Parts: sequence; structure tokens; C-alpha cells
Amino acid sequence: MHAEAGSTLFSRGRNLETALGLRRVFLKFEGSNPTGTQKDRIARHCYDEAHAKGFDTITVATCGNFGASVAWACSHNGIRPTVFVPSDYHTPRIVEMETLGARIIRVPGDYEDAVAASRMAAREHGWYDANPGSDAQWDIARRGYGRIAHEIVQDLGGMPDTVSVAVGNGTTLAAIFEGFREAARERGLHALPRMIAASTPRGNPIIKSWKAGLKECMDLRPEEIRETTVNEPLVNWHSFDGQRALDAIYASNGYAAYATDAEMRRLTALTRSLEGINVMTASTASLVGLSKAAKAGLVGEGLHVAVLTGRHHEKPRLRASDLARSHFPPPIS
Repeated sequence: MHAEAGSTLFSRGRNLETALGLRRVFLKFEGSNPTGTQKDRIARHCYDEAHAKGFDTITVATCGNFGASVAWACSHNGIRPTVFVPSDYHTPRIVEMETLGARIIRVPGDYEDAVAASRMAAREHGWYDANPGSDAQWDIARRGYGRIAHEIVQDLGGMPDTVSVAVGNGTTLAAIFEGFREAARERGLHALPRMIAASTPRGNPIIKSWKAGLKECMDLRPEEIRETTVNEPLVNWHSFDGQRALDAIYASNGYAAYATDAEMRRLTALTRSLEGINVMTASTASLVGLSKAAKAGLVGEGLHVAVLTGRHHEKPRLRASDLARSHFPPPIS
């Protein structure tokens, strides 16, 4: 029987507050889902829909996390996951996917090329297409990721003032914002949180479009992309739900920020050391974005939430210089 996704860990990041320059920071840790990411929430919805419609195969392109989630959702249930992965990506989750029964197909090119190959295979073979970008998958994402907002409101007893999310395709941020809208209607509330998007420099159309003051999410040029082992989960030249995410930022009077690899590594080390949470490095872009919004004077008093994910990988050693820059004393051993 499957472990359930959702109802994830929600805690106050008291030890991180000083490092971020904020009071009352809360951490929504999606790493407590079965495979360590929020994507488990929608992978099970995809499986349920594919099963109900009689599909025997689900296909998806991935940088790692969504593929692992789909493989988990399909395991021991009779539907074969076929996962397309860019040939040059370094995700350590390949072994995990294969262990869960997934067929891995390596695709020359980038993530967008893998999506195109996965979609073509779905059409040719009659497979269920779990890739983002369609209205059907947006509806699943809205329902699945929207629950994150409802859980935050339930745990806080009201609306937060700020919610920060690491973005790649923009799906999670956009769906969480829709979840807050739904929660506000249900509870008769009027205020909505300011949404903060954060991602890698030279690798995300949402951030670049917002910083340029554009209301339309414009693709990057593929040659602009600067991919590393740290930013792989975030980087793309076309965000499949980028317009929805950009609209959410503007509708909430939000903010967007870049998070460098060095900044994400530092926040990863601090979060693991000071809060004891084994976060995925790319997800700490949300903490970087929250800190930069505070430095810009856009957030201050109030309740602030950062959405994080986790993996069971190596734990980077926290250097003394990291603690010194945080203005927070080392934990007592």
C-alpha cells in the first residue's frame, strides 16, 4: 500500500530567521512526501486518472524529481512508467526510478527536448501524457499543489503574508497561489500572500521576464542557459506554466529573485545545520528569494513561508565561515 502524499511537515525556522533577516519564518517541507518532493502530490493524481481511463503506460520527461514521483505512484500498480531524461543530466534519481520499475529513455538535448520526445511517444503509442503544459495537467497541478496552500492556512490559522517558492516551470508557485485564492473564498478572507519566485541566473524565463517588467513570460534563448549539477532542477529556457506563475506574481504584488549556486549551497548548509532539515539544494532558492525580498524592504513584519523539498543525498559540511556570515552562533554539540 502506498504511503500518502500531503500533510507535510510545517515548522517555524527560528534558527534561520536571523540569517534571513526576518522574524517569524515558517518552513513547509515537502521533503516529507514519499519521494521527497511536492511532485508526489500530482503524480498520484496522474496515476489515478491513467488507471481510470485504462492506460497501461504513463510517460513524462524529467530532470529527476517528477520521474521519481511518477515511478513511485505507478509501483506495484500495473502501469508502466516510461521516463525521458536529457542525456547530459546528472540526476542521481535514475537508479531510484529504475528500482521502482521505470523504463528510462535518454534523449539528446535539453529538458524541453525530452518533453517533446515524451509527448510524441504518448501520441504514437497511446500512452498517458503526464507532462506539464496542457490544460488537463494544469487542472491536476492546481488540485494537487493547491493543497499546499490549504495546509499552510490550516497550520497557521490564517493567511501568511509572504510565500516563497523555487521555480522551474512555474507550476508549483502558480498552483499554490490558486490554492490560496480558493482558501480565501472558503474562509471569507480578503488578503492573499505576496508570492516570491526564485530561480537560477541565466536559466529561468519567469524571473527574467519579471525583472524586465514584462507581463508576458518570454522564453530564453537556449544558448543563454548555464546549467550546473546544483541548478538542474530549476533551469529551462521555456517554463511550461511560466505565464501562470508570472501572472500570480503580479496579482499578489509579488517579487522575483535570482539565487546563485553559492547562495543555495550556503542556505542548504545552514538549513541542515540550524534546523535539522535535509533539504534539496535547489529548493533553497525559496530562502534566498525571501532573504532578498527582505533586503529590498518588501517584506518585514508578518508571517513568511518558504516551501522546501528534500532528498536523501550527501550532507554538505557546514563551514565556520557560513555560520559567521549568518550572524548566528554554531549549534551546541
